[in-house]
Amino acid sequence: MGNFLKSTKCKIILFILALLTGVMVYALSVGGYTIRTVDIFKTLTAPFQRASSAIAQRVEYTLDVYRDAEKNYEDNRAVRREVARLNKALADYDRTRSRLEELEAFVGIKEADFDLTLSSPCKVVGYVANDPFGSFMIDRGTKDGLSLWDPIVTELGLVGVISEIGEENATVTTILSPDLSIAAYCGTTRDVGILTGSVALAMDGTCKLQYLDKETLLEDGKVIMTSGENGLFPRGYVIGYVRSVQPDDSGMTAYAVIEPAEDLLHLDMVAAITGFTGKEVETP
Repeated sequence: MGNFLKSTKCKIILFILALLTGVMVYALSVGGYTIRTVDIFKTLTAPFQRASSAIAQRVEYTLDVYRDAEKNYEDNRAVRREVARLNKALADYDRTRSRLEELEAFVGIKEADFDLTLSSPCKVVGYVANDPFGSFMIDRGTKDGLSLWDPIVTELGLVGVISEIGEENATVTTILSPDLSIAAYCGTTRDVGILTGSVALAMDGTCKLQYLDKETLLEDGKVIMTSGENGLFPRGYVIGYVRSVQPDDSGMTAYAVIEPAEDLLHLDMVAAITGFTGKEVETP
């Protein structure tokens, strides 16, 4: 629209309109006009009137579009703000629901094992760099009632033990580590052994139950639990499931590859068992 008003064509039209207007004014001033003169004038000026009307309509339409666009812009901004508010509310709801689900899961542990004393849920704040066994840090320590060698668990199974501790945080060594030796058994076959880890197995996210009888009845899918014999872990807490059974190098015994019940390398919340029946204060 702005380009047309600045064009030579527009200037010519305006000049002709001005000229005709001058002729009409002159004719009226001298009184020598007739109906025929007026008709001729109307005939001559009709195209320009139509053009002028079209231009006016176009200008009005453009202004309306601009006003509508400005209003739509403000409306869109208001809608975007409302969508952002609703998205934030939804995110807050999801976080709250996730937190409640975690708390319900840990309450379920207490209900299932009345002799356990469980800490408040602990947030996993990070994994130890370059540790193939998945050691990680939690945001609670001695001021929260945690102690060295407390078992660390989730609602699914045993995760590890606290191996280092401060007032406000602690480091957890997982059951994938060869530094841990945990007395364990199978409740259906009554096989007993020692659960420990190795570098090779940790690469696959597994550990092993060793010193089994070579005629063991263990098979894939059997549940392995803590036996509680050394007083460091409560009896009957799930560790994982048998993936395979193989003879050891000597051929005198067998071992079972164990898949942990919990995904140890992608933890978010855990809890510490700070007390249980038969607990002994000693190092693993």
